[in-house]
Amino acid sequence: MDCSNCDHYIGKMGDQDASISILVLGDEYIYSYFRCPACEMYAGEQYHDRFMGDSEIALMKPIPKEEGEEIVALIKRCPRASDKFCECESHKALYTGRLG
Repeated sequence: MDCSNCDHYIGKMGDQDASISILVLGDEYIYSYFRCPACEMYAGEQYHDRFMGDSEIALMKPIPKEEGEEIVALIKRCPRASDKFCECESHKALYTGRLG
């Protein structure tokens, strides 16, 4: 995957700094975050598994370093980040994949 800000190669799935699975109206969203060593921005990847329909993968807009670090810290506070049924504060805060 290339950085969505500067196009620097930052890794493949499994190389992410953090990821979290969220359940939204029966659909599962898996948000994965990668820090770019070249520009220090974060790239986000959204995997959308539709309850009824095809899955899709999309890149998110570049995420500023401060927000990316806060997102990664939130995910690391959850012991069950890959559990889409978890209702902790981290899962609630990242309902859309971004803060705020």
